Amino acid sequence: MQTVSLNQNFQRSVITAIKNSDDLVFITYSALEDTEEKIKFSLMKILERFHRQEIFTPILSCIKELMANATKANAKKILIDEGKITNPDDPVQVVKQIRSILNEDALLEYGIKAKSKHLSTRIYLKVQNKNLIIEVINNLPLSDKELKKITRKIEQSSKYDNIAEFYMENPDPEAEGMGLGISMVVVLLKNIDIPHDNFVITTDGREKTYAKILIPLSV
Repeated sequence: MQTVSLNQNFQRSVITAIKNSDDLVFITYSALEDTEEKIKFSLMKILERFHRQEIFTPILSCIKELMANATKANAKKILIDEGKITNPDDPVQVVKQIRSILNEDALLEYGIKAKSKHLSTRIYLKVQNKNLIIEVINNLPLSDKELKKITRKIEQSSKYDNIAEFYMENPDPEAEGMGLGISMVVVLLKNIDIPHDNFVITTDGREKTYAKILIPLSV
């Protein structure tokens, strides 16, 4: 895959924003490579400022997992609206249909459709009181049932040191990728000594879902 080259104006604007403690925000409609490269650059510059480069890889992986969850949730909504998911009340069947439809090319196509329907994913990087706050927001709410399941998944995952062990003991045929992504985030954070309480998913129940991670930057 060809590496995306970031222009000098973008790089300078990020460095200035970090110096001024301004929030950085990225908007995407599918997991596009140029967005990922911009987030990589910005995250590394923040961590360099606090001499915490050693946590770059796991933190970037957490962001990518949460972005993928959000963009797939938006694509799933479009698939249901288009009638391509025939039985949205059958979670196992939904998983099978999503996996068969949403390959890499299809995700890009549904990203374009998501933009036309204002189904964005926003990624915020904020530095406050020597903490990095990462927030991923998408324009779809969670139901009470979905939120309870996710909260339970976070709690369960926190007891494990690797994702394979967790899924050996907690198989979930209904996990649409989201279950795996959330558990992966918990385990990655645990491996760099960040407790699962620092990772929270909430919803306003009407329009948005929020995934937030708090990372202490002072050693």
